[in-house]
Amino acid sequence: MKPRLLLPLIAATGALLLTGCGQTGPLPVFGKAIISGWIKADFDGKPGDEYIATSNLQDVVFNERGEVIGWFVKSYAGTPYIKRKADGTVDLSGLKAQASLVNMVGDRKAFALTGGGLDPAKAAETTVPQLSTDLPANEQTAVFKYTQGGVSVTKTVVLHPRNFKIDLKTDVTGGPATVNMLFPGLGKNDNPSVKAVPVGGEPVTVQGSGTQKVQNIQYAALQEKPNQLAHALIIRPQKGTTVNTTLTGGEQGLITASLPAASNLEVYGGKNELIHLYQSGYSELPGLFAPNVFGKISLVIVKIMEEIYKVVGNWGLVLLLLTVLLRLIMWPLMQAQGRTTARMQVMQPRIKEIQDKYKERKDRDSQVAMQAEMQQLYKQYNFNPAGCVSTFIPFPVLIALWSTIRNFEFDSGFLWLPDLAIPDPFYFLALLYLIVNIGQLYVMTRKNPQMFKQQAFIYLIFLYFALTFPAGVTIYIIVSTLIGIVQQVIINKQVEAETATIGQRIQKTVAAGAGGTGKVVIAKTAPNMPGATKTRKAPKTLDAPKD
Repeated sequence: MKPRLLLPLIAATGALLLTGCGQTGPLPVFGKAIISGWIKADFDGKPGDEYIATSNLQDVVFNERGEVIGWFVKSYAGTPYIKRKADGTVDLSGLKAQASLVNMVGDRKAFALTGGGLDPAKAAETTVPQLSTDLPANEQTAVFKYTQGGVSVTKTVVLHPRNFKIDLKTDVTGGPATVNMLFPGLGKNDNPSVKAVPVGGEPVTVQGSGTQKVQNIQYAALQEKPNQLAHALIIRPQKGTTVNTTLTGGEQGLITASLPAASNLEVYGGKNELIHLYQSGYSELPGLFAPNVFGKISLVIVKIMEEIYKVVGNWGLVLLLLTVLLRLIMWPLMQAQGRTTARMQVMQPRIKEIQDKYKERKDRDSQVAMQAEMQQLYKQYNFNPAGCVSTFIPFPVLIALWSTIRNFEFDSGFLWLPDLAIPDPFYFLALLYLIVNIGQLYVMTRKNPQMFKQQAFIYLIFLYFALTFPAGVTIYIIVSTLIGIVQQVIINKQVEAETATIGQRIQKTVAAGAGGTGKVVIAKTAPNMPGATKTRKAPKTLDAPKD
């Protein structure tokens, strides 16, 4: 691989990895972060208002019966899809019309009850729900009450805005001993994996058309194929509640849960992604999630973070210490990469001279001669083009680290930052991100201004994405890049000292090899070429480049 192509390739690859190849949605409002709470507004255009639990992770819309009619999980935490107008009303158009935002329940309803006269399609007598928010306790609570066909229902829903879990308590009086609760999904996915695991049994899965009944479940789940944008809906019985399920696969993927009249469930509705599942206590459930190699690395990183937190008690300090620790571990690999980059910069004037010399000479003999001179130059400077491969060795760790920090819920702020899991609302980190990356690029291309100009614009593009990065991710990138700059400056000085006398050594070698005639003999070694040799004037000898 040509070294001059390395940085653009890394940048392009990084852009795809870091953005998840998806849209970021609206940028955070300058100076403002989302405050979790309840919003009363008309969501469906029908008579009566709906109740929206808004948070950095998701916006969940309930009707007056406590049925979920809109379940929007945000690809990027802290994205403000709901806007408040000057007159105090809210604009929900961004929530309903955003192409990159999927309603997990589609046009159906979750938490809807059927059986014994209960029917979500028929009218019911409702009361205004009781709403409350307790941010220190990480709770958004709503109590919904309605009566239908002489049956009274009370649903107590407790959302936890710093994760995707919902506590759902249901009490049915004046009706049957058991009722059915519906859990449809997943939005636009026409064939989710629908599974359940009975207590003490093996997973039962329906993929495609068909149904399966599973008694006394440990959990049941609707899942998309795991990735940063995938969704999962998981139900777990709590406090002695026994749940039997009917699993329906295919386009109308559905879990029908048969519940006692008084029941307690824990519901996870969010990303089908390892770190969120781990923090919510779901990653060890049998058959739910099998991490790949990146996932296994991520779990190691999370556990290291948790151990550091036990000592320092602050997630911001955890990120700083983790960054330093990982840079120290990867120092030898980064050292090899840095030396390759530094030698390339020192060689750049000589490379340009050789390229200019043969610019107009496209015949095969000239191209062979140019390659011979380039190989001789590499030998003189002890430069190995294959050394660029070391750049990619740390990539699995870096990818896993990015995914870990991006999805980790830090549950705290740091310095001026209200929450490390959302973007910096003041954009200050994004500006620092741009400055340090331009600084690193300059250090790596300082002897080739043209390359600096060609590649600097890449970071201007990255600036847009940096505005949507979680603050914890941006802090890691900034600190890691600063350490990389220091390391590269040290390497540059070492390499320049090592190559300071190469020009003089070359001159002596050339003179001795040509017998004092001032000519260099270059042998043609390319296949199918005549074995004759040609004499050429010795190329101009340059002293080693100096700042």
